[in-house]
Amino acid sequence: MKSYTDKYKYLFGPVPSRRLGRSLGIDIIPHKICTMNCIYCEVGRTTSCIIERARYADADEIIAEFRDNYFELKSDLDIVTITGAGEPTLNLDLGYIIKEIKKISEHPVAVLTNSSLITDEGVRSELMYADVVVPSIDAATEEAYRKVCAPNQSLNIEEINEALISFTHEFKGRLLIEVLLCGGMNDSENELSKIANIIKRSKYDLVQLNTVHRPPAFSRAKTVSEKGLLEVALLFKYAGLNVEPVGNYIKELSTGELTAEQLIRLISMRPCSMVDISGVFGVDEQSVQTLLDAIDPDRLKVSEHNGDFFYFYI
Repeated sequence: MKSYTDKYKYLFGPVPSRRLGRSLGIDIIPHKICTMNCIYCEVGRTTSCIIERARYADADEIIAEFRDNYFELKSDLDIVTITGAGEPTLNLDLGYIIKEIKKISEHPVAVLTNSSLITDEGVRSELMYADVVVPSIDAATEEAYRKVCAPNQSLNIEEINEALISFTHEFKGRLLIEVLLCGGMNDSENELSKIANIIKRSKYDLVQLNTVHRPPAFSRAKTVSEKGLLEVALLFKYAGLNVEPVGNYIKELSTGELTAEQLIRLISMRPCSMVDISGVFGVDEQSVQTLLDAIDPDRLKVSEHNGDFFYFYI
């Protein structure tokens, strides 16, 4: 289960986002309530796979925590991101939260979504309030969708993708489409061509290609090589798409200092390697190791992935 520091209940960060830069996250869904059980998920396996929207937290309490802490953190930010340890559009107060956060924030407000509830008219209306929306298109066929995303049985990928296409033409903000590839699952030429056709029918700013860079929820989620990502990027470019491979991107905050609280806050949200942590805070690896050694070993999970060790506070 996700842990928070004593200071924050809903906020986390700033954390380095491969897609958005230095992000202050707002977690509006408990761990790990989601519409899908993606094999690549870096925050673990879904414990409640549902599609019913509900009020999972006191929206005014979320907004108050943001108001009380934002101005202290804003100089280290590029963006404010509404997300969750599950799918954020499951929260019925999403639209209200976005509107109230925008009244406070001097930074753009983004929402990350797996796109699964984009067929819901209410979800589409609420997402319109965001400055940036980052939807996922991980599959075009039902077979690939079931393999990679393991969605709630009621979800249909063709209906989702058609609704997403419509949303992209209605949304007035910045829209970044993420395609996350798992080796041998959704990276065949046939699947990629169908994904490209869906994106070609969409209105968007950028397609960001990604793969499994951190320890996944299921070991069968395999990383696509950097060469493989570049080949897919070329395939998409030839199809006329505006695309970039994201890679294992870390944007430096370069504060030159790191406290135990900052470290725990970072690795309680996502697994990070020693290089990640050192790069984020601009401190040497020995300083990071000293702080890691001081963490309760029962709370510190260490996982190996592609030859790197990742640290996760549980």
